[in-house]
Amino acid sequence: MSIKPTKSYLISAGEFSGDLLAAELVHSIRDVLPDYLPFGIAGETMQLAGVQPLADIRDLSVMGILEVARRINDIRMIESRILAWVDRERPEFAILVDFPGFHFRLAEQLHLRGIKVFQYVAPKIWAWGKDRVSQLREHFDAVFGVLPFEEEFFLRQGVPYSYVGSPHFDRVSKISVSAETLGLPGEKPIFAFLPGSRPSEIQKILPTMMEIRRELLKVCSEAVCVVPLATGLRWQDIQDVLGETGAPAECSLAWEFAGFWWLRGGSIELMKVARSAVVASGTATLECALAGTPMVVIYAMSDLSYLIAKRAITVPWISLVNLLMNSKVVNEHIQSIDPKTVAKELWELSQDSPARRRMLQDFDALTTGLEPGAAQRTAALIAENIRRRDI
Repeated sequence: MSIKPTKSYLISAGEFSGDLLAAELVHSIRDVLPDYLPFGIAGETMQLAGVQPLADIRDLSVMGILEVARRINDIRMIESRILAWVDRERPEFAILVDFPGFHFRLAEQLHLRGIKVFQYVAPKIWAWGKDRVSQLREHFDAVFGVLPFEEEFFLRQGVPYSYVGSPHFDRVSKISVSAETLGLPGEKPIFAFLPGSRPSEIQKILPTMMEIRRELLKVCSEAVCVVPLATGLRWQDIQDVLGETGAPAECSLAWEFAGFWWLRGGSIELMKVARSAVVASGTATLECALAGTPMVVIYAMSDLSYLIAKRAITVPWISLVNLLMNSKVVNEHIQSIDPKTVAKELWELSQDSPARRRMLQDFDALTTGLEPGAAQRTAALIAENIRRRDI
C-alpha cells in the first residue's frame, strides 16, 4: 500500500546535468522516506520524478561571471520566491544539487531559518575558491560528493563530507545501444559533438563546433556529426546560432538539419556509438570516458569571464577526466580554439592509433577508482540524519 506524503522537502538544481542527478536522488529518497513530497527548482526530468516546481531550471541556467551579472535581478527574484515558500511551508530539509554560485546564498538563508541543508555534488572549491570552505562548514549539515579525490581535501578543511559514489558510473553502465536504434546511419563513422546544456554555452561553443565539423569533413567526407540536445533546450536557441531558416523535420529519433544530425537527449547513448567526440568541459567529459569514447575537450566563454576565471582557478586542467587522473589524459582547448587542430585530433582518435589506444587505457584506469550507488547511498544518509533528529 502506498503512503500518502505528509511532509515536504526542498530540492534545487540549477542546470540540466543537475536535473538528472536530482531526479535520480528523488526516486531513491522516495524509497526510504515515502511520506515526504519534493518541491523545488526543477527541470523536466525532476518534474517527471514528482518534484513540484517552484521555479524552472531554465531561469537559472547561465554560465560565466558576466552572463550571471546580466541576470542578477531575475536570479534574486527566484531566490525570494523560494524563501517565501520555505517561510510558509517549513520543509523538513533541503537538498541543493551542485550550482554553488546560487546555492551558497540560498543555503545561508535556509540555515538561518533552521532548515537542515544537504549539498549533493560538492562544489569544486578545491579548484577555484578555497576561501569559501567556511561557508560549507557553517551552512551545510552534510556534503555528499561524487569525486573520490575530493574527500581528503574537504575532510582536512573540516567539512562534513562523504564520498557517495559516481552517479555517472551508474548511468553509463546501464546503457546498451546501437546507432540504428538511435536512428543514425550506422554504416558511417559517427562523431559526437557535445556543446553543453546551457543556452549561453550553445551560443559560445556551437559556432566553433560548426567550424570543427567543416574541417573534419575535409578528411572524412562520410563523417556523421551528431549533436544531442539537452532536455529543456529550445530548438529556437539552436536555430539562432545556426543562422538557418525553416523548421527541421524533427522526429522521435534522430533528424538531419544544417549539416548536423540531432538527437533530443541521448548524450550517453551517442557517446556509446561514436568513434570519438568533441566535448564542452563538464560532467560530459567524465561520462564520455566511462562510455569508452576518446575525446577532445573544448570550452569558451566571454572574454571578461575567462580572464576572471583564469585568475581564480588553481588547478592545471578543467576537464574532470584530467583532474581525476591527475595527468593530461585528454587535450584541452580553452577559449582560443583552432578548429583545424581539433578536427585533426578528433580524426586521429577515431582511428586505431597510438593516441586512441593510450587514451582508452587511461579511461580503464579511471573507471577502477569510481563506485556505483551514489543516489541510493545519499538517500540513505539523508534518511539516517532526519530520523536521528526525530528521535
